[in-house]
Order: sequence, then C-alpha cells, then structure tokens
Amino acid sequence: MQKRGISGDVTQHPILVSFNSDSSQLTWQPLGDRVMGGQSDGAVVCSEDGTGIFHGIVRLDNGGGFASVKADLPEPFDAAHYTGIELLARGDGKTYKIGLRNSTDRRSIVYQHAFTPDTEDWSRIQLPFSDFVPTWRGKTITDAEPLDLEHLASVSLFVSGRQVGEFRLRMQDWRLIR
Repeated sequence: MQKRGISGDVTQHPILVSFNSDSSQLTWQPLGDRVMGGQSDGAVVCSEDGTGIFHGIVRLDNGGGFASVKADLPEPFDAAHYTGIELLARGDGKTYKIGLRNSTDRRSIVYQHAFTPDTEDWSRIQLPFSDFVPTWRGKTITDAEPLDLEHLASVSLFVSGRQVGEFRLRMQDWRLIR
C-alpha cells in the first residue's frame, strides 16, 4: 500500500490526491471483488516522477469482475467552493471510475464518475461533481442524497464492468477546479 494525500494551493486548485512522496499521506487499500469470492487484484503505486499507477488484473472467476482501491482522507475535506476534479491520465483502452464518499465506511454509498483516457498521450480529464452518480455495490441509487461536497471523506478508483485482463492507468495529481 502506498501513502499519499492532500496538498497544494488551497485558494486556487488544491490537490485532493497527490502521487508525490513529499505530500500528505493517504493509504490506498485494495477493495476488489475478493469480498464476494472473486480473484481480481488492484493496487496503486507511485513512480519516482510523481505519477500514480493503478494496476492489476480483472478476472471473472467465482463471480468476479472488478478491482478497486480506496483511500481515506486525513480529515474530511470541504470542496463546496469547487466544481469538480481535474487530472492528467493515460490509460490502456479501459474505462475507469473515480469514487468519492462522505464516509470512510467502505459499505457506504460511493459517488462515481467514469472516464476513458487516451492510450497514446496524456488526457486532461475533468470530472464535474454534478455528474458523479450515487452507487452501492455497483448499482445506481436513484433516491440517494446528493454528494455532500462539504464533507469528502474518502476517494476510490475502480475498473469494473467485467473488463477482463490486466489494466494500467497512469495518473498525475487530482486537483480541485472551480
């Protein structure tokens, strides 16, 4: 598990998630389909150049089909004055999701936003908070309260939808945008 965290210029574009070893600390925990008997794996590692790499393998064995990791923020973060998250990413053709929670409980509702970065060049990904969808165990929750931007408690990464095989997503810091 790697530790990474919140830093940056809090008045302009604070960094919600950093992959630089000099930043505040987050601990990424794998939360894949093993909870239901699956055999998929996922992890986040940081390269020396400050790039985060979400990698692993998705297998369908035993009802599996997704891999994810979760990190609790050091303290709840107030993102109410921002409109979303921006990051640079480079993918492998698979679709990924960023998840946000108002709780550190992994069984709580997670608000997800999907994206598919370019495979050849770095893509600038902008994920408006208004487009994050409330889910629980992979199903959309239609009557959930909106994401409480004043109380972001944890962040997640997912590769789901039975996208079988090895995966590798390279990312730079997740910044909050206005």
